[in-house]
Amino acid sequence: MTYDRMTDLSKVAEAVFQRDHQKLRPLLQREAQLLNQLARLDSQLAAVKATSAQADGYHVTGTDLLWHSWESATRRDLNTELARLRSQKLAAMENLRGAFGRKQAVTNLAHRVQDHKRRAAQSRSQEA
Repeated sequence: MTYDRMTDLSKVAEAVFQRDHQKLRPLLQREAQLLNQLARLDSQLAAVKATSAQADGYHVTGTDLLWHSWESATRRDLNTELARLRSQKLAAMENLRGAFGRKQAVTNLAHRVQDHKRRAAQSRSQEA
């Protein structure tokens, strides 16, 4: 295989790896957002539990039940989206692993071709 073809193959493997890496980035950002929203919901729930004994009006009007049902629905939606997103992330990471493996294989092959050419040149120079 010629050096130019190896260089081209290396560039293609690197481009595929970078493309797959870029596909993963928005998934990771969205996962961080969802985890942040769940943490914020947890802190709101803790605050409500801490102050619920002091707010008798909320119990009388049923507002506490409405809030807890909203909190439960919101948590369920966030967890569902997080599960879907993590499934997508796993698939994207698998693609990235494959692209990385191909990139490494091409890099190793390029080094072997270079070493072979260098040795061939050395043996030719020693023969002359």
